[in-house]
Amino acid sequence: MLKTNFENYPKGTRFRNLLEDFLGRGIFNTDGELWKIQRKTASYEFNTKSLRNFALENVTMELQTRLIPILEKALKNERILDFQDILERFAFDNICKVAFNVDPGWVGGWVG
Repeated sequence: MLKTNFENYPKGTRFRNLLEDFLGRGIFNTDGELWKIQRKTASYEFNTKSLRNFALENVTMELQTRLIPILEKALKNERILDFQDILERFAFDNICKVAFNVDPGWVGGWVG
């Protein structure tokens, strides 16, 4: 849908102006030809084996060092978890690390 019919779903001026300070003129905040050029460039990078391996290694490490210890601690202490909250925190931390090389440590701030 967004690959072949992108013109049917423009972000529009209001969206671009609202988020320009945060997103600049990157792929997430552009329309038309500029978006097509950026998408084509990005598609090569997101299909590379090295990126897939990097993401897999990062998520595996995060599972082993952050998420599983929280689950084990809750099990040991017989605590009830808000699993959706924990997974949202885990996903947020991982997306920030992969996309921006910043670790907000949100899942580490979970108090159960």
